[in-house]
Amino acid sequence: MTCTVGYPERTPDRWPPPRGRRGPLQVADDVHVVTLGRGFPASNVYLVRSREAWALIDAGWAGDADTIRRTAESLFGPGARPAAILLTHIHPDHSAAAGELARSWDVPVHVHPVELPMAAGKYLPEFDMPLDHWVVMPIMRLLPARTRSRIEAVGDITDVARALPPGGVVPGLPDWEWIAAPGHTPGSVAYLRRRDGVLVSGDAVLTVDSNSVPGVLSGRRRLAGPPWYSTWDRRAARESIAALAALEPRVLAPGHGYPLAVGATEALRAFADDGRSRLRRRMDRLLVPVGDPRAERYRPPPPLYARLQWLGHALTALGLSPGYVVTLEVPGRHTGVLRRTNLVRAEHAGQDYLVSLTGESEWVRNVRAARGRVVLARRGRRREVTLVEVPPPDRAPVIRSYVLRAGRRRGSSTVGREARAFFGVGPDLAVEEIATVADRFPTFRVVPDTAEATIPSLRAGRRVDPVG
Repeated sequence: MTCTVGYPERTPDRWPPPRGRRGPLQVADDVHVVTLGRGFPASNVYLVRSREAWALIDAGWAGDADTIRRTAESLFGPGARPAAILLTHIHPDHSAAAGELARSWDVPVHVHPVELPMAAGKYLPEFDMPLDHWVVMPIMRLLPARTRSRIEAVGDITDVARALPPGGVVPGLPDWEWIAAPGHTPGSVAYLRRRDGVLVSGDAVLTVDSNSVPGVLSGRRRLAGPPWYSTWDRRAARESIAALAALEPRVLAPGHGYPLAVGATEALRAFADDGRSRLRRRMDRLLVPVGDPRAERYRPPPPLYARLQWLGHALTALGLSPGYVVTLEVPGRHTGVLRRTNLVRAEHAGQDYLVSLTGESEWVRNVRAARGRVVLARRGRRREVTLVEVPPPDRAPVIRSYVLRAGRRRGSSTVGREARAFFGVGPDLAVEEIATVADRFPTFRVVPDTAEATIPSLRAGRRVDPVG
């Protein structure tokens, strides 16, 4: 897809542009862009005039405040102050300098009402995204409390954050309207000027490939959705792309990448119709179908998933994997050699459980041969437990809790994808539907050593009536 952009001179081949060509550059009448930051995370901020006032859309990284002030004065005169700061969403590459600017200019920062809880700059499970979940928060937990507090304080804009008015009204820009575009974050918005079709899309739609390794490394120009690794709900993000395409914008001004000023309507419509990205299709084939929900007794995981088990063991031992991931240690039933498997620990009704996504897997058969006596390890700590198998009629609520672990929302793209790919059920996770396939997924209740006295028959090798 060829993108002709609204810059006054030939656009560089790669994103981000060289330092000397980062703006301010005019995208459309009374709309200027300046690019801030280094490397791939470089982001755009927009300075938009409307009649006698002007507003800033997005605010870049922490430390970008001085650059933004100088740019504003070069465009609007010494001491220029906006009517408002408008954010497309609260992520540090778009909002980190907003607090400093708002306090120095004495103006509010407007965000979608749903986004206001994020204004404190702290991690919230309900706004979870893969990058936070797998990388940022594990690292933050290792930091001293004071260091973590200082980092969170940089992004705290609770004192200046205000909700955008209802009805699409944009403070300071009477000829613009805000459009809800949830997905990248719950309260992502875009800003539209209908008279000439200028759309500031934030990260809802980008013009640089952020969803493939070659794209990130090369800065390849192409329409793309928000980066999957920093997106809250991918299904909602795809729906928002379709909604923005329906607006038929003539100029697309993204949060990352070069503005698209020629063929924007057609390109965005074609992209919205394209469905899933190539990256997602590849990742689904490689990693997602862990336990293809067919009726076979054993459904082997994808080869790449199996080969990466060693990395999972290392991350779990270091405490860098999510808190619900544990390493199961159990002797092989034929060789007696210790076998290790990374598993997800689900919690239901105050009890911990392990669920086999692959059916009658090797670890399941080894656990049975060991009569449930195993070791669970995490962050260098090992504890002996007994795994008590749950009968099929009692498994459905546990499997539902497995998919909804760590505060996940029913109906989100992650929940829907796991429900479909792992268990072959719908995203609403109806217990009745799960019950029809529960016999294919062996499930075990984790009984710590302190409760061993309640299950003496496991140690004696006699039959145990499983409990749910």
